[in-house]
Amino acid sequence: MTTRAGIQYPTTLHRTVLSAVLADAKADSDVCALVLAGSLARGTARADSDIDVLAVTSGQDVDSGWRSAGRLLPVDILARTVGEWRARFSPDRPGDESWGYAFLDSVILHDPEGIAGRLIADAADIHRRYRVPAPVKLHYARLWDHVRPKMLAVLSRGEPIEIGWAAAAMTNDLLRTVWAANDLPNPSLDLGTAQRHLDDLTVPPGAADELRAILRASPTESLQRQIGLIDLLLPLLEGIH
Repeated sequence: MTTRAGIQYPTTLHRTVLSAVLADAKADSDVCALVLAGSLARGTARADSDIDVLAVTSGQDVDSGWRSAGRLLPVDILARTVGEWRARFSPDRPGDESWGYAFLDSVILHDPEGIAGRLIADAADIHRRYRVPAPVKLHYARLWDHVRPKMLAVLSRGEPIEIGWAAAAMTNDLLRTVWAANDLPNPSLDLGTAQRHLDDLTVPPGAADELRAILRASPTESLQRQIGLIDLLLPLLEGIH
Protein backbone atom coordinates (compact mmCIF):
# COMPACT_ATOMS: atom_id res chain seq x y z
CA MET A 1 0.00 0.00 0.00
CA THR A 2 1.26 3.47 -0.83
CA THR A 3 1.73 5.68 2.22
CA ARG A 4 0.76 9.32 2.30
CA ALA A 5 4.45 10.25 2.09
CA GLY A 6 4.71 8.24 -1.14
CA ILE A 7 1.94 10.06 -3.04
CA GLN A 8 3.16 11.31 -6.40
CA TYR A 9 1.62 14.75 -6.88
CA PRO A 10 1.41 15.84 -10.54
CA THR A 11 1.36 19.50 -9.44
CA THR A 12 1.98 21.43 -6.23
CA LEU A 13 -1.67 22.51 -6.39
CA HIS A 14 -2.76 18.89 -5.93
CA ARG A 15 -0.68 18.70 -2.75
CA THR A 16 -2.08 22.01 -1.48
CA VAL A 17 -5.71 21.14 -2.16
CA LEU A 18 -5.44 17.65 -0.67
CA SER A 19 -3.81 19.07 2.46
CA ALA A 20 -6.71 21.50 2.84
CA VAL A 21 -9.29 18.72 2.39
CA LEU A 22 -7.49 16.61 4.99
CA ALA A 23 -7.39 19.47 7.50
CA ASP A 24 -11.10 20.17 7.02
CA ALA A 25 -11.97 16.48 7.37
CA LYS A 26 -10.02 16.11 10.59
CA ALA A 27 -11.96 19.03 12.04
CA ASP A 28 -15.29 17.28 11.37
CA SER A 29 -16.21 15.02 14.29
CA ASP A 30 -18.38 12.94 11.95
CA VAL A 31 -15.30 11.76 10.02
CA CYS A 32 -13.79 8.54 11.35
CA ALA A 33 -11.32 7.93 8.52
CA LEU A 34 -10.27 9.33 5.16
CA VAL A 35 -8.60 7.63 2.20
CA LEU A 36 -7.33 8.88 -1.13
CA ALA A 37 -8.62 6.97 -4.15
CA GLY A 38 -8.50 7.27 -7.93
CA SER A 39 -5.54 8.15 -10.12
CA LEU A 40 -3.71 10.13 -7.44
CA ALA A 41 -3.72 7.10 -5.16
CA ARG A 42 -2.66 4.80 -8.01
CA GLY A 43 0.23 7.05 -9.03
CA THR A 44 -1.17 7.72 -12.50
CA ALA A 45 -2.56 11.24 -12.00
CA ARG A 46 -1.92 13.96 -14.58
CA ALA A 47 -1.91 17.74 -14.19
CA ASP A 48 -5.62 17.83 -15.13
CA SER A 49 -6.67 14.97 -12.81
CA ASP A 50 -9.23 15.53 -10.10
CA ILE A 51 -8.86 14.34 -6.51
CA ASP A 52 -10.96 11.41 -5.28
CA VAL A 53 -11.50 11.06 -1.53
CA LEU A 54 -13.51 8.44 0.37
CA ALA A 55 -14.66 9.36 3.86
CA VAL A 56 -15.80 6.92 6.50
CA THR A 57 -18.30 8.66 8.75
CA SER A 58 -20.19 7.95 11.94
CA GLY A 59 -23.45 8.85 10.22
CA GLN A 60 -24.09 11.84 12.47
CA ASP A 61 -23.37 14.38 9.69
CA VAL A 62 -22.21 16.94 12.24
CA ASP A 63 -20.56 19.33 9.78
CA SER A 64 -20.57 18.32 6.15
CA GLY A 65 -19.98 21.77 4.67
CA TRP A 66 -16.36 20.98 3.81
CA ARG A 67 -17.48 18.18 1.47
CA SER A 68 -19.12 20.62 -0.92
CA ALA A 69 -16.69 23.50 -0.44
CA GLY A 70 -15.21 25.12 -3.54
CA ARG A 71 -11.62 24.11 -4.25
CA LEU A 72 -8.95 25.23 -6.68
CA LEU A 73 -9.11 21.74 -8.22
CA PRO A 74 -12.12 19.44 -8.66
CA VAL A 75 -12.48 17.22 -5.60
CA ASP A 76 -14.89 14.28 -5.56
CA ILE A 77 -15.73 13.28 -1.98
CA LEU A 78 -17.92 10.29 -1.16
CA ALA A 79 -18.93 9.76 2.45
CA ARG A 80 -20.53 6.63 3.92
CA THR A 81 -20.52 4.72 7.18
CA VAL A 82 -18.48 1.56 7.70
CA GLY A 83 -21.53 -0.61 7.12
CA GLU A 84 -22.54 1.27 4.00
CA TRP A 85 -19.06 0.93 2.49
CA ARG A 86 -18.78 -2.76 3.38
CA ALA A 87 -22.19 -3.50 1.84
CA ARG A 88 -20.83 -2.22 -1.48
CA PHE A 89 -17.97 -4.74 -1.61
CA SER A 90 -20.21 -7.67 -2.73
CA PRO A 91 -22.29 -6.73 -5.79
CA ASP A 92 -25.21 -9.05 -6.45
CA ARG A 93 -26.89 -7.62 -9.57
CA PRO A 94 -25.75 -7.22 -13.19
CA GLY A 95 -23.89 -3.96 -13.62
CA ASP A 96 -23.22 -3.39 -9.92
CA GLU A 97 -19.64 -2.51 -9.04
CA SER A 98 -17.56 -3.26 -5.96
CA TRP A 99 -16.20 -0.26 -4.12
CA GLY A 100 -13.73 -2.66 -2.56
CA TYR A 101 -11.33 -1.96 -5.41
CA ALA A 102 -11.25 1.73 -4.48
CA PHE A 103 -10.17 0.82 -0.95
CA LEU A 104 -7.67 -1.80 -2.12
CA ASP A 105 -6.01 0.79 -4.37
CA SER A 106 -6.25 3.60 -1.83
CA VAL A 107 -3.85 5.60 0.31
CA ILE A 108 -4.87 6.10 3.93
CA LEU A 109 -4.88 9.79 4.83
CA HIS A 110 -6.48 9.77 8.28
CA ASP A 111 -7.27 6.68 10.35
CA PRO A 112 -6.86 7.27 14.09
CA GLU A 113 -8.89 4.20 15.07
CA GLY A 114 -7.75 1.85 12.29
CA ILE A 115 -11.17 1.85 10.65
CA ALA A 116 -9.91 2.41 7.09
CA GLY A 117 -7.28 -0.28 7.56
CA ARG A 118 -9.95 -2.75 8.62
CA LEU A 119 -12.13 -1.82 5.64
CA ILE A 120 -9.22 -2.46 3.29
CA ALA A 121 -8.65 -5.86 4.92
CA ASP A 122 -12.38 -6.58 4.68
CA ALA A 123 -12.38 -5.69 0.98
CA ALA A 124 -9.52 -8.10 0.31
CA ASP A 125 -11.23 -10.89 2.27
CA ILE A 126 -14.65 -10.32 0.69
CA HIS A 127 -13.15 -10.29 -2.81
CA ARG A 128 -11.20 -13.47 -2.08
CA ARG A 129 -14.35 -15.33 -0.98
CA TYR A 130 -16.69 -13.73 -3.52
CA ARG A 131 -18.61 -15.84 -6.02
CA VAL A 132 -20.73 -14.24 -8.73
CA PRO A 133 -24.41 -15.03 -8.08
CA ALA A 134 -25.87 -17.53 -10.57
CA PRO A 135 -28.55 -15.09 -11.80
CA VAL A 136 -25.81 -12.64 -12.80
CA LYS A 137 -23.98 -15.29 -14.83
CA LEU A 138 -27.27 -16.34 -16.37
CA HIS A 139 -27.93 -12.73 -17.35
CA TYR A 140 -24.69 -12.56 -19.33
CA ALA A 141 -25.17 -16.00 -20.90
CA ARG A 142 -28.61 -14.97 -22.16
CA LEU A 143 -27.33 -11.58 -23.27
CA TRP A 144 -24.66 -13.07 -25.55
CA ASP A 145 -26.94 -15.82 -26.84
CA HIS A 146 -29.18 -13.00 -28.03
CA VAL A 147 -26.61 -10.41 -29.12
CA ARG A 148 -23.85 -12.53 -30.71
CA PRO A 149 -25.86 -13.27 -33.91
CA LYS A 150 -26.56 -9.54 -34.23
CA MET A 151 -22.85 -8.77 -33.96
CA LEU A 152 -22.13 -11.25 -36.74
CA ALA A 153 -24.83 -9.64 -38.88
CA VAL A 154 -23.29 -6.21 -38.35
CA LEU A 155 -19.91 -7.49 -39.49
CA SER A 156 -21.42 -9.14 -42.56
CA ARG A 157 -23.06 -5.88 -43.66
CA GLY A 158 -19.75 -4.05 -43.43
CA GLU A 159 -21.20 -0.60 -42.74
CA PRO A 160 -18.43 1.35 -40.90
CA ILE A 161 -20.63 3.48 -38.64
CA GLU A 162 -22.75 0.49 -37.60
CA ILE A 163 -19.61 -1.54 -36.88
CA GLY A 164 -18.11 1.31 -34.85
CA TRP A 165 -21.26 1.70 -32.81
CA ALA A 166 -21.57 -2.03 -32.15
CA ALA A 167 -17.92 -2.38 -31.12
CA ALA A 168 -18.23 0.50 -28.67
CA ALA A 169 -21.63 -0.52 -27.30
CA MET A 170 -20.64 -4.12 -26.58
CA THR A 171 -17.33 -3.42 -24.83
CA ASN A 172 -18.79 -2.51 -21.44
CA ASP A 173 -20.89 -5.68 -21.13
CA LEU A 174 -18.02 -7.81 -22.42
CA LEU A 175 -15.70 -6.49 -19.72
CA ARG A 176 -18.32 -7.22 -17.07
CA THR A 177 -18.85 -10.72 -18.49
CA VAL A 178 -15.15 -11.58 -18.24
CA TRP A 179 -15.07 -10.49 -14.61
CA ALA A 180 -18.20 -12.55 -13.94
CA ALA A 181 -16.67 -15.62 -15.60
CA ASN A 182 -13.69 -15.20 -13.25
CA ASP A 183 -15.98 -15.09 -10.19
CA LEU A 184 -14.68 -11.63 -9.37
CA PRO A 185 -16.76 -8.62 -8.37
CA ASN A 186 -17.00 -6.03 -11.10
CA PRO A 187 -14.71 -3.05 -10.64
CA SER A 188 -15.70 0.46 -11.44
CA LEU A 189 -15.13 0.61 -15.17
CA ASP A 190 -13.27 3.88 -15.20
CA LEU A 191 -10.09 3.31 -17.18
CA GLY A 192 -7.68 3.43 -14.25
CA THR A 193 -9.47 0.82 -12.14
CA ALA A 194 -10.05 -1.53 -15.07
CA GLN A 195 -6.43 -1.30 -16.19
CA ARG A 196 -5.12 -1.86 -12.66
CA HIS A 197 -7.10 -5.08 -12.27
CA LEU A 198 -7.04 -6.58 -15.77
CA ASP A 199 -4.35 -9.04 -14.75
CA ASP A 200 -6.64 -10.42 -12.04
CA LEU A 201 -8.44 -12.16 -14.91
CA THR A 202 -7.19 -15.70 -15.50
CA VAL A 203 -10.01 -17.33 -17.52
CA PRO A 204 -10.23 -17.88 -20.32
CA PRO A 205 -6.42 -18.05 -20.64
CA GLY A 206 -5.04 -14.82 -22.03
CA ALA A 207 -8.23 -12.88 -21.24
CA ALA A 208 -6.40 -9.79 -19.99
CA ASP A 209 -4.21 -9.52 -23.08
CA GLU A 210 -7.20 -10.13 -25.34
CA LEU A 211 -9.15 -7.32 -23.68
CA ARG A 212 -6.19 -4.99 -24.18
CA ALA A 213 -6.09 -5.98 -27.85
CA ILE A 214 -9.84 -5.34 -28.18
CA LEU A 215 -9.47 -1.86 -26.69
CA ARG A 216 -6.56 -1.00 -29.01
CA ALA A 217 -8.07 -2.42 -32.20
CA SER A 218 -9.93 -0.77 -35.04
CA PRO A 219 -13.75 -1.12 -34.78
CA THR A 220 -13.88 -4.06 -37.22
CA GLU A 221 -11.05 -5.96 -35.56
CA SER A 222 -12.45 -5.11 -32.12
CA LEU A 223 -15.86 -6.56 -32.99
CA GLN A 224 -14.27 -9.69 -34.48
CA ARG A 225 -12.15 -10.18 -31.37
CA GLN A 226 -15.15 -9.58 -29.13
CA ILE A 227 -17.06 -12.39 -30.85
CA GLY A 228 -14.06 -14.69 -30.47
CA LEU A 229 -13.84 -13.94 -26.75
CA ILE A 230 -17.58 -14.44 -26.32
CA ASP A 231 -17.21 -17.91 -27.86
CA LEU A 232 -14.67 -18.73 -25.13
CA LEU A 233 -16.80 -17.24 -22.37
CA LEU A 234 -20.13 -18.90 -23.13
CA PRO A 235 -19.03 -22.42 -22.06
CA LEU A 236 -17.93 -20.94 -18.72
CA LEU A 237 -21.43 -19.56 -18.20
CA GLU A 238 -23.51 -22.40 -19.64
CA GLY A 239 -23.33 -24.49 -16.49
CA ILE A 240 -25.81 -22.19 -14.79
CA HIS A 241 -28.53 -22.45 -17.52
